[in-house]
Amino acid sequence: MIGVLIVTHGDFGKELLKSAELIVGKQSHVMTLGLFHGDSVESLRENISKAIDELDEGDGVLVFVDLYGGSPFNATAMNMEKTITNSRFECITGVNLPMVLEALSVRTSYTLDKLKNHCLEIGRKGIKDLYQELSQMEEKIKKAVDGR
Repeated sequence: MIGVLIVTHGDFGKELLKSAELIVGKQSHVMTLGLFHGDSVESLRENISKAIDELDEGDGVLVFVDLYGGSPFNATAMNMEKTITNSRFECITGVNLPMVLEALSVRTSYTLDKLKNHCLEIGRKGIKDLYQELSQMEEKIKKAVDGR
């Protein structure tokens, strides 16, 4: 099973996982790490390394971070040598709930690379302009009623 690690500023990752588990149920092989005021990036890097080692059972770990270029991202990037050595992981920035839900739902039947790419696609597709979506729906209904 692919492990999932969510690394964010503060408790965002923890709360994101709680929301996901509200929908898909309690999960195993998932961890969250948060960076709080006064924490060192080096300490977070070490905790990420330990979490990846703990979560990787041979299928790898998908790491989600909240913000490209932020400290959780930088601490994760400092662990990239793990890909070459013993543990394998992939990282996606800009984590959102649809990505996490999808990762938790299909991670037993995907390879790490396929899961990463799938979650990227789901994350992008989950971002919508509500007004535009409602307008398109209204137009479809109008066409159906008019018999076009």
